[in-house]
Amino acid sequence: MQRTLALLLLVPISTALASPVPPPGLPDLVEGVLPSVVNISSTTLTNTQVFGMEDFLRQWGLPQEHQQKQTSLGTGFILDKDGFVLTNNHVVEHATEVTVTLTDHRQLDAKVIGKDQKMDLALLQLREPSKSELKARGVPSDLKPVTLGDSDAVRIAETVFAVGNPFGLQNTVTLGIISAKNRTIGQGPFDNFLQTDASINPGNSGGPLFNAKGEVVGINTMIYSRTGQSGGLGFAIPVNEAKLLIPQLKRYGRVPRPWLGLLGQRMTPQIARYYRLGSDKGVLVANLVEQAPAIRGGLRIGDVLVALDGTAIDEPNDIEKTLARHKPTDHVEATVVRGKKKVSIKIGLEELPRLDNLPPGII
Repeated sequence: MQRTLALLLLVPISTALASPVPPPGLPDLVEGVLPSVVNISSTTLTNTQVFGMEDFLRQWGLPQEHQQKQTSLGTGFILDKDGFVLTNNHVVEHATEVTVTLTDHRQLDAKVIGKDQKMDLALLQLREPSKSELKARGVPSDLKPVTLGDSDAVRIAETVFAVGNPFGLQNTVTLGIISAKNRTIGQGPFDNFLQTDASINPGNSGGPLFNAKGEVVGINTMIYSRTGQSGGLGFAIPVNEAKLLIPQLKRYGRVPRPWLGLLGQRMTPQIARYYRLGSDKGVLVANLVEQAPAIRGGLRIGDVLVALDGTAIDEPNDIEKTLARHKPTDHVEATVVRGKKKVSIKIGLEELPRLDNLPPGII
């Protein structure tokens, strides 16, 4: 499964795209990493209810509600000999069953160990299919893990290649370059993508982006496209960001993130003049969640949040990025403009509740 973003402005380009020159020894390099890349098939059971035919269904003894199976395809890569596999969260988010296929066509069961919706990462662990209820299922002994590289050291125009299962076609390799770094595309507060022109299509989600040394530098996640297929604009999560989250996914099954419990709006000079506020920069506190850290710490509706722990706040995403550097048990120093005065407030953080239970936009 590959998430696709709608491109609002597209300029037709008639010139043919030039193919990058493969680095020396690329076939040997690819041959070495292929066993580390896996195909992921997830199955989701959904309940479907038939309306308007109740009498007919009752007459013939047919159920009004039945289950439907939905399947999703993606890619992942083996992290270690313990059978941990990294992929995108959207590949397995609602899955009731996950099956992983290795390059030698063996099929293994996979358990979802942890998921992080905000970074769109999921951690799985492989298990051999059980042939007997009395025999414990173990991790295959011949797994070949990838080598994780340093995404901070990646340079623009550096050669990279993607390995994945586009449209279910296993072991597909595409070559390209790093087109840009630190790309923000409006997908969330932690946008910091590597952009590549290596072809990525539906089914590549969660697959590795390798550098010329055969090290994983990114996790292929989404594309810009008119058609839903590759248009030369692919985006990968930098692997250094994933490295920070993997231990938390293993330990907690999630990434414990702190929150304030506020709904904020980016300040503008027009808003400042209309409400006669003392600052035209920062985030206006538009609403507060009852019993959340912000309201208990003393923040009020109408305050303008201008800094957290001395870091300037210009828009709501800045709040989440600053909070991401903290644990849910930490305290933060909030600097707010209240009326015409600047006030400092110490707020004790807590862990972000389940996203399903929160109104949209709450930080």
